[in-house]
Amino acid sequence: MKRLLFLILLVFMAIVLRAQNDLQVRPLFDGKIIPQERMVVTRIKGGMMQKYRLSLFHSVAFDGTEEEANHVSTLVEKEEHIGSSDYRSKKVKTLKRQLPAKNGKNRFLCFKSNKKGNVYHVIVVYMEGALASLKELGMILIDQ
Repeated sequence: MKRLLFLILLVFMAIVLRAQNDLQVRPLFDGKIIPQERMVVTRIKGGMMQKYRLSLFHSVAFDGTEEEANHVSTLVEKEEHIGSSDYRSKKVKTLKRQLPAKNGKNRFLCFKSNKKGNVYHVIVVYMEGALASLKELGMILIDQ
């Protein structure tokens, strides 16, 4: 029974990761830019996300240097997208991208960095589902 449960879990993780294979920022989610031990990773799929019309929420958060934050930001900016919304100030940078749909699901990528002293608090979120636009996404996110 444990073996079957483990195999089901592996298949589920492969499906979740495959959805992000074509992203410039994929190495971040794989722990190749920021080591896994420095990141907080959250993956939510299924029922909890239905009220937001999303089927997948995958985020990574970390505290890093200006160089690390800029590198990740550049990767997000390079993503092929069909819509975008950006906000920049001296301490905060927010990038929202609507990516081309894939497998019948709309996809979104968001980046936010907040500078406190010499440390940059960074979060990158990948989402997919039936949510139709950045405007609708903005209604469920708290913007700053």
